[in-house]
Amino acid sequence: MTALLPTAWTALARMLAAAPAFPERRSFAQLVMCTGFVGPMMMLLGVIALVLAVRRWIELRPGRLAPEGLQRALEGRLHGGELDAGLELAIQSRTVFGDVVASGLHLRGAGLDEMLANVERATTRESLRLGNRVANLARLGGIVLLIGLFGTLTSLMNTLQVIEVLKDPTVNDFVTGFSESLVCVVLGLFVALFCFVAFFWLDARLTQRTLAVRDVAEDLVRDAADRTSRR
Repeated sequence: MTALLPTAWTALARMLAAAPAFPERRSFAQLVMCTGFVGPMMMLLGVIALVLAVRRWIELRPGRLAPEGLQRALEGRLHGGELDAGLELAIQSRTVFGDVVASGLHLRGAGLDEMLANVERATTRESLRLGNRVANLARLGGIVLLIGLFGTLTSLMNTLQVIEVLKDPTVNDFVTGFSESLVCVVLGLFVALFCFVAFFWLDARLTQRTLAVRDVAEDLVRDAADRTSRR
């Protein structure tokens, strides 16, 4: 029994030596390069999506939509009865808050109801304008998904054509080709997921911020209408 142990270990060692070595695991960059032009294109689109998300986030900051300095300046003008000066300041500010307040002050001679209605219309207009810019992220996400699907399908077609030419294809040939093909759709899903998450988050912030701007603008417009009625 003892004499058989060295023989058994020798046979096991020979079997392990004869077994095929495991393929070296490729890096993410190597997998991306296997996708041809589709992988680098989606990486570029991912960078563009990140830049768009950051820019939209900056645009929706309270300091950009309704600067505190502008709010204090308009409040001072309107409390002082300087409605024309307040209207000019609101127009020159080139901000969402300034445009909404200016829309209400333009109709100061028509009464409070018309002023508030024009503020509501201006708020809706600005919300649609900014919402269209935020929606570019969702559009980009859809484009990335289609490009990823296109890359995966074309890669699968090429893989099947190569396997068809092989005399004795193995399971490893199928697995390698399919794994390279799926890289495109994985990249597409990753970039699209980021685009859609950023879109929904920024869209919620847009609604919240525009409603806050409308509320402050309505308070100023009511004060302006009160000043106008006293004249």
